[in-house]
Amino acid sequence: MCFTGPWGRCMGSDCGPGGSQSRAVWCAHVEGWTTLHTNCDQGQRPSNQRNCFRVCDWHKDLYDWQLGAWNVCVPVSARTLWASRPFTCSGAEEGIQTREVGCILKSEESPAEDSICEYFEPKPRLEQACLIPCPQDCVVSEYSPWTPCSKTCGTGLKTRVRSVLVPPLFGGSLCPNLTEFKSCKPGPCIGPEGMYSLRIGPWNPCVLPVTRTERQVKRRKGKDQGVRERAGVKDPETRELIQKKRTRNRLNRQESPFWDIQVGYQTRDVTCIHRNGSIGARK
Repeated sequence: MCFTGPWGRCMGSDCGPGGSQSRAVWCAHVEGWTTLHTNCDQGQRPSNQRNCFRVCDWHKDLYDWQLGAWNVCVPVSARTLWASRPFTCSGAEEGIQTREVGCILKSEESPAEDSICEYFEPKPRLEQACLIPCPQDCVVSEYSPWTPCSKTCGTGLKTRVRSVLVPPLFGGSLCPNLTEFKSCKPGPCIGPEGMYSLRIGPWNPCVLPVTRTERQVKRRKGKDQGVRERAGVKDPETRELIQKKRTRNRLNRQESPFWDIQVGYQTRDVTCIHRNGSIGARK
């Protein structure tokens, strides 16, 4: 069978495409010792020469590494044979992040051979270690005592509430309802009031008064003026300080334990019903 060595240095009289490089190709017996080329199948013999791009020093200004964004941190256990074993998270789990790295021609942002960029500097790392915080489920307090009945006779309502002690983080379970209602009947009403009762429907899903997207659009419009004012900043250090401040502010918001807690509202149907089944007017 045929074996090959590594490709040699790209040689040529001119810089750029048009160079050539070669490598050793030999025939070996199955027991490991070298034998004549004629003893191997010449139709399957690998090539010992190929065209290449001859890199010169002035190419350094034309080519560079393009670094992709780091992907989501993946648990190390998911990449091993032990992935099927149950995992108990304590503190944080070790993970790995990957990214795409490639050599490009800067003027056209088109891909190029990695060997061109490697001529000037090693290829940046494709993986790095990371930590995955354990999911934190929402923790709520005990319910408060029931309030007094909203009616002194007929059908009324009692309510009780609870509060969020720890908000959900890193994929933990969401918070349950923080308010409960139940009907109450202190006693029959005397007079016209006893002829009517309230029919109370279920609560609809909780919705936000203003969506997060709408708030972001408003903030973005407000920032446009600031961006226009900073457009004239030419000093690289000043631009870097501005970028670091914006990044720090964004991280501070993300790390805040109450950043994901938002106050919404729920609605339901409440209908005034006469004793005979007709709908009356609410006052």
